[in-house]
Amino acid sequence: MKRRGINTLEEFAKQSGISRGTLYHLVRGRVSPKGTWVKPSVDTLLVLARFLERPIQDLIFRLEPDAPGVSEQDRTIACGTVKVFGVVGAGPGQFEPTLKSVYVPAVVAKGRPLAAYEVRGDSMCGGKRPICDGDIIVANMADKGCSGQVVVARLVDGSFVCKALKEDKFGRRLMSLNPLYTNSAPPVIPAEDVDEVIGRVVWVQGALNGVEE
Repeated sequence: MKRRGINTLEEFAKQSGISRGTLYHLVRGRVSPKGTWVKPSVDTLLVLARFLERPIQDLIFRLEPDAPGVSEQDRTIACGTVKVFGVVGAGPGQFEPTLKSVYVPAVVAKGRPLAAYEVRGDSMCGGKRPICDGDIIVANMADKGCSGQVVVARLVDGSFVCKALKEDKFGRRLMSLNPLYTNSAPPVIPAEDVDEVIGRVVWVQGALNGVEE
């Protein structure tokens, strides 16, 4: 949008021929009623590729960095690699080291100190941007987040959680976002139980494959 001098998504939609609703789903992501991520259709990617004057496979590789046919050079250009430090609880606090790594878009990785974690639990599988069991989250350690944003935090017992940060007249706390929360841990974690906010979550990679529109 910046390269083309486009200031709003509405303007982008008009110029590209992509409906505004579809474009918002491309930017924000969309979840099906069953909780799986809905990926853009081939037709949508084709229209977008023509408008951006980019090969459609470039867009596919940005969605799926491990898709067959992507070269290491293309993956490096499109993505940055972030180490997955361990399992983080979306529910009870957890920490379990891993040897995994995750690819994130270069625009997300560039110039940021990032840390990735694998989510275990469903207490954050709700709201506009659900984070569900098995997802990989990437936190920007230079950004500690503000009220309403999702963060990774280390608790005083040494475990890690992924929660929404809330700060108001009642104080500072971490909260779950899943209204059907069933994990065996309190849905609200008071500030005195938090040792450090590691960083704000800036990228989520779903564990399950989505379905096309």
